[in-house]
Amino acid sequence: MKKLLMILFVLGFFFTPLVSEEETSEESPFATTKKKVQLWKGEVTGVYKNRLWIKVRIYRNQKISKYSVTELKSLFAETKEFPVYQKLTQIKQGLLIVRDTIWEEKNISKSNQFIEVVLVGDYKPDISSKMKEITTDAYIASYVEEDFFTEPDAFFKGRFTPPRKTVFHPKDRKEMVLVSRGLFLYGQGTDPSADSFNPYFLEPKASNLKEIPSFYIDKFEVTNSEYEFFLKQTNTKSPPHWIGGKYPEGEGDHPVVHLTYREVEKYAAWAGKRIPSEWEWEKAARGPGVVEYTNRDETLGYQITATKYPFGDEYDSLFCNTRESKIGKTQSVFELSTEGASPYGAIGMCGNAPEWTSSDYQLYPGHHIKNFSFGKIYKVVRGGSYSDSAKNATASARSYGGIPNLSEDRRAGFRLVMDYRD
Repeated sequence: MKKLLMILFVLGFFFTPLVSEEETSEESPFATTKKKVQLWKGEVTGVYKNRLWIKVRIYRNQKISKYSVTELKSLFAETKEFPVYQKLTQIKQGLLIVRDTIWEEKNISKSNQFIEVVLVGDYKPDISSKMKEITTDAYIASYVEEDFFTEPDAFFKGRFTPPRKTVFHPKDRKEMVLVSRGLFLYGQGTDPSADSFNPYFLEPKASNLKEIPSFYIDKFEVTNSEYEFFLKQTNTKSPPHWIGGKYPEGEGDHPVVHLTYREVEKYAAWAGKRIPSEWEWEKAARGPGVVEYTNRDETLGYQITATKYPFGDEYDSLFCNTRESKIGKTQSVFELSTEGASPYGAIGMCGNAPEWTSSDYQLYPGHHIKNFSFGKIYKVVRGGSYSDSAKNATASARSYGGIPNLSEDRRAGFRLVMDYRD
């Protein structure tokens, strides 16, 4: 029996956890660490004879300045014992046990630099104290406990407000959707003869991906009626293809088309927005295109998720107004299928109306095809149109406008963006 008990004791010893329950707690032991902080310090300015009546002068500091007269009085009502310290050594000498408090009303207004109060009570010196009676060589203080260390998680918990997914712009009242910050895979990696070819498409890494800050983009293209409102507000001449200065009847909710880049610039300035870059436009249309993950060796890897169209890789004429749809004209932006929306909720980014971007028509990094149009003369146009083929309406397809210049080429319609600010 003794041998059995001994074995159980030894087993218990070896299998006893090396870490206590307190140490295994998820909460840090430092999360609730507190320290005493001086709330106020009062100098003894007078001691009355025969009875322990002392006058204390309390100078205002940042902590007590915020208290009202009522709150200040309640501090003394709640606390009946105050430590007494010697001025010279700042060593605690005993306790003042308060029996009564006499306030001088004229001295406790917020305009005064100090407060004077008469305290009536008993003095209880410490055993080792050399100060057997309170004199003007003493001061009285009050302390409160405060956290002096806060876990970062606890400090920031609940302080971050996530951005709204949709907003309505205060000027033109258009609904805008959020495109969140992150890395972005642009272009396509299958056809090197196209101007949208990205040589690094199939081997994405941090050095060849684009970092796009968060921004809001118009959920719908700017319509004829919205553009007409701008024209009236700014006393601007209507486009020449509007017969009699009016857009085609019944097409108020159709996207405005055949505008020059400079006309779009003027609308953007009036609305307090800007024309999107082609990177911003493409990301809003197809999503980030990659998902970041960590390998076993702790290096970063990227999984390609880029799609050809906002709604996926397979073309569907119900989701995209192109030549294949056989509609032959623009559609109301509110009649476009929501199933064809981009991952961020933007509608009509495939076909219907081409859209201006603010980017110069340039060659992609690492690509080497030649095109006389490359340079800073023309601007990139995105999205295809009702008269384009599905191939030219993919999320990565590029075209350009600006012939003979950006003031005369009525190449496209538009939607605008607005920077997200924390």
